[in-house]
Amino acid sequence: MVYLTSYSGICLAALLITAQAQEHLNITALTGRDNISVLECWQFVNPFIMLTTPGRIGTQSLQLPSPANASYDIIPSHFDGVLHNAPRRQFVWWISGQVHFTLPNATDEAWIYGGKNGLIFAEDTADVSEWGHGTAFPSDEETVALTMPTVDGVVPEHTVLHNGACGPQELSD
Repeated sequence: MVYLTSYSGICLAALLITAQAQEHLNITALTGRDNISVLECWQFVNPFIMLTTPGRIGTQSLQLPSPANASYDIIPSHFDGVLHNAPRRQFVWWISGQVHFTLPNATDEAWIYGGKNGLIFAEDTADVSEWGHGTAFPSDEETVALTMPTVDGVVPEHTVLHNGACGPQELSD
């Protein structure tokens, strides 16, 4: 596991650049309500900005809350993460592979595929969810993730678009 520290902020422009201008980022979130984990589709309040920095002029960027640290995780194929809570409020960017999230108290599920739309926010910590969520990694290949807890557990400003995971049409092109 590799740990990165001392960030003043994080820009994930390369992750989210599209041919068309995108105003806001939508992501799936694992959160807690009434002491159970739930899935929500979030839209960040802060919009993307067009950069004027040499080498990146005309590309889009979105400033995210500062990470406390980051870890690069390699998960074996067909790994079962069993039921667990998010250990802290954190972004997880699934870089490659496939993740299947399930909820023990509901039929909702989310399938996240690694790549540019693989960013989620997990905040179903033990103080807001008794059981947490299940994770399974059904791919025949390893799954790679970049896990980034936020400093002081900051949750990005967002609007809940709806209950349940974001659909493919709600994510970046």
